Amino acid sequence: MAGYYLMYLRKSRADAEKERYGKYETLAVHEEQLTKLARMERLRVAEVYRELVSGETIEARTEFKKVMDRISDPDCEGVIVHAIDRLGRGDPVEYGWILSSFRFTHTLIVTPGRTYDPDNASDLQQLKLQMFVSNIEFDHIRERLVNGSYASADRGNYIGSKPPYGYDKVPGKSAIVPNEREAAVVRTIYSMAASGENKGAIARSLTDSGIATRHGKVWCSSRVGTIISNPVYKGYVRYGYRRQRVVSREGMRFVKQTKVSADGDYILKKGVHEPLVSEEVWQRAQRAFEASPVKRDMTMKNPLSGLIVCGKCGRALVRQVVTNKYGSRYERLHHAYNSECRCRSADLGDLVEKLSEALAQAAEDIETGVKSCGTDPHEIEALERAMAEEDRKLDKLLELYYAEAITVAEFKRRRDESSELSRRLRERHDELAARAVDPMEIVTTTREAIRLLASDDVSAEAKNDFLRRIIERIDYWREDRRGGRIRLVVHMRGMGSPPPPTPS
Repeated sequence: MAGYYLMYLRKSRADAEKERYGKYETLAVHEEQLTKLARMERLRVAEVYRELVSGETIEARTEFKKVMDRISDPDCEGVIVHAIDRLGRGDPVEYGWILSSFRFTHTLIVTPGRTYDPDNASDLQQLKLQMFVSNIEFDHIRERLVNGSYASADRGNYIGSKPPYGYDKVPGKSAIVPNEREAAVVRTIYSMAASGENKGAIARSLTDSGIATRHGKVWCSSRVGTIISNPVYKGYVRYGYRRQRVVSREGMRFVKQTKVSADGDYILKKGVHEPLVSEEVWQRAQRAFEASPVKRDMTMKNPLSGLIVCGKCGRALVRQVVTNKYGSRYERLHHAYNSECRCRSADLGDLVEKLSEALAQAAEDIETGVKSCGTDPHEIEALERAMAEEDRKLDKLLELYYAEAITVAEFKRRRDESSELSRRLRERHDELAARAVDPMEIVTTTREAIRLLASDDVSAEAKNDFLRRIIERIDYWREDRRGGRIRLVVHMRGMGSPPPPTPS
């Protein structure tokens, strides 16, 4: 591909605030301005990346990560942005990585006011200064927002983008008002809890009555428990109760933990909103569920943890130790209660045995050539030809645009269609390229996994770690009747998706 540029669009916090009051649609305005700039400078824009979410970290900005991947292409000459701080102004490690990436790939940064060349010492110094100042400004903005939120909560206002179940958010205000339909459900939950009903029984009663959650899901005990323990329903606001903090870092990704604040370290104030239950009813519901915390062994016991899901709805299956009618205890994996799937549980030992059989069959199929792994070189070649053809079409489109043979609107429409097709082709190409693996290596690793599953001397955690090297996901199916046949569909890494199970 001949030299090209990328356009990256991202709104700032100030832009988002203006949009709330209907002043303008930020990305559309910026795209029009940058498109005119590209036309004046005769810059060939191969693709436009629109960041629709406001992410403070690179990890949260999916479109920006795509841009950073593209600038490693020698044909990518530059990135067009509205301002330098749209590339990043958060953590110093992040904006340092951004600058280094642009510098080492010799990629220009084009803004309406100036074009920056990271290879130029003066431009590089200016980029460093702008990002440093933007980072300081960002920290001050964040501090003001946090302090403002605490002050507002201390006055009894509800702080949160989403209202709790039973309430609606007042647009543009830190206030909530009762949602009469949901509020009736909340009162029913508290009434049942105060009378001694457990959370599971309450969830089953709501589901059996045809009452769904706000998002149309079935009720479960954890959802009921969240409502019962929330003081918002007795007319209080609680802010800062659960806090996220960074505990480590893995590359550009922050590893965070959520912790419950100690008493006195969070705000609990009488709110200005209308309570849904009385203080007496709320306290009676709390007393019904008070219990001493039980210390549990937190070591992994399920070798299929995080791998096996329901083939119908995709929910994870979880381990449970149960006692049968003869008094014997055994391990099983079960589906979430009160689900629409009605998928039955299964003995963990039976599932491990079924998985071993499926892995043995997969290894044999690869070895005998019944199944292929890796990728088809002919498909990759076809994709590369299609991508080259799209590049030629885009070049022709630019010629028409520069010759003023088509309007800006027509150019943007056809360019966006071409960019979307190129993006899909590139994603498929990258997906196939990632499958370039040695078939015999898969066979050897799969048979080693079977050996580990059969060994009682290997921990469940070690088995799980090894299985994750070769398995992406295991779909589980079992009919809603006793003795229903277990069916597994194993999605292995480096291989195409297997066909779904045939009905019994």
